[in-house]
Amino acid sequence: MNYLDNALEILKILNDNNYDAYIVGGYVRDYMLGIESNDIDLTSNAKIEDVNKLFKTIPTGVKYGTVLIDYNGFKYEHTTFRFDGTYNDSRHPSGVNYATNVLDDIKRRDFTINSFLMNKDKEIIDHLNAKVDLDNKIIKTIGEPDLRFNEDALRMLRAISFVSKLGFALDKDTYESIKKNKELLKNVSVERIRIEFDKISNGKYRTKAWELFYELKLYEIFPNMPLIKDYDKTFNDILIDNLLETGEISDFWQISKTNINTLKKAKELVINGITDYNLFISGYPASKCALDYLKKDIYLYENLKIKSLSDLNISGSDLKFILDNKRSECLNYLAKQVLENKIVNEYNQLLEEAKKWNM
Repeated sequence: MNYLDNALEILKILNDNNYDAYIVGGYVRDYMLGIESNDIDLTSNAKIEDVNKLFKTIPTGVKYGTVLIDYNGFKYEHTTFRFDGTYNDSRHPSGVNYATNVLDDIKRRDFTINSFLMNKDKEIIDHLNAKVDLDNKIIKTIGEPDLRFNEDALRMLRAISFVSKLGFALDKDTYESIKKNKELLKNVSVERIRIEFDKISNGKYRTKAWELFYELKLYEIFPNMPLIKDYDKTFNDILIDNLLETGEISDFWQISKTNINTLKKAKELVINGITDYNLFISGYPASKCALDYLKKDIYLYENLKIKSLSDLNISGSDLKFILDNKRSECLNYLAKQVLENKIVNEYNQLLEEAKKWNM
């Protein structure tokens, strides 16, 4: 049974137990556009305690009426019909109220193209006449755009990320509302912003999306926003560009020390050049980052003769004639000789080369 059929079976079980149930949102939109997806969200008027009785579940967002249904090895997010309370911070509703019908639930969502429903018989239900926007390739808020963006300011960046994914245009009122309300993005967490930036920079139509991002002057909201000179890049590549130019990455992005070190190693690799030895000393994460940045294939790293000192056919214990504090240096020298094709990774050759090095 495939992912969709499995979800339809869940809907049938809910229906058989007198609940109104649907697949909702992005999956239905992508299904109508012929885009493959394995991200199905379910909604019904079954409360969490009702869902728990019918299925194996994992609590994820209980206070928002959301659980993960684990069914036949597939997992689906299920949210009870709801309408949100007032929003006090452009991020979180002050409370969540359960709705009695799916139309109330749909009306709280972000864009019309995400309002489609699919029932257990795979029939598409379009309460908001959203097919018109889908056919015209328009991203338009459900209801008044100022209200939608004041509820959750991240929706402004989500609109741009949908442009990147689908290549659609913004509805005029939605466009003007983003221009007017962009300051609200200052209330959104960096973590949520990064997720959308990654989506924007990985979409098929990312050039169109970044052009729109700059046209709307959204960059003004983010301190030390890296200048994007090449729109056809991932956000990691954009950060490397910024690192190459300025030598630093703003603390605003809250990147972990591990990832910053990876980016710095990738930067050095870009500067020093892609050689087997440089890839070897950089390691996989930095090498992948640099190769992606330079649009080179990862096989350049994967085909290395050795990827770590442990791949050498000689070890530190074989080099007892070398001072303890010099053995690591010698092993690195041997690795370089192997990677530069000056010797073969064979014990006797490595041993002889080590003796020469130690003289």
